[in-house]
Amino acid sequence: MLTRFLVLGALVLVPAVAAHAAPGDVNAQTFYLDARDLSAKGMKAMFDKRARPAMAAMKDAGERVRDENEAAKSRGAPLYCVSEAQRKKGMSPQMIVDMLGRVPEAQRKRATLVQAWRTALVREYPCT
Repeated sequence: MLTRFLVLGALVLVPAVAAHAAPGDVNAQTFYLDARDLSAKGMKAMFDKRARPAMAAMKDAGERVRDENEAAKSRGAPLYCVSEAQRKKGMSPQMIVDMLGRVPEAQRKRATLVQAWRTALVREYPCT
C-alpha cells in the first residue's frame, strides 16, 4: 500500500516539475532532430505541432544565452563576440540548425538546448 502511494505521488509530481521547466531546457539532441525534420518540410513545417514549441524553446535559449553573454561582457570577459555586420544580418533557421549540428552529437545528447546553443555560439563567434 505504501509503495503504491509513493509511486502515485511520484507520478503526480513529475508533470508539476516538468511544467516549471523553461522551454530552453529541452534536450538539445531532441530539439536538433526535430528542427532538422521541420527544416526539411519547408513551409509545411508551420502546420506541424512541433513548430511552435521549437520556436519557443529556441527563443528562450537565445535570450538566456544572450543575457549570460551580456553579464560576462560587463565583467570584461564575453563568452562570444558577434560582429556588428553579422548582428544586423541575423540568423536564418537553417543557420541555427547548422550551428547546432556542429556541436558533437555526444555533447548534444547530454546537454540542454541552452547549453548547446552557448557552445555553438562560442565556437562560431570566438572572442579574439
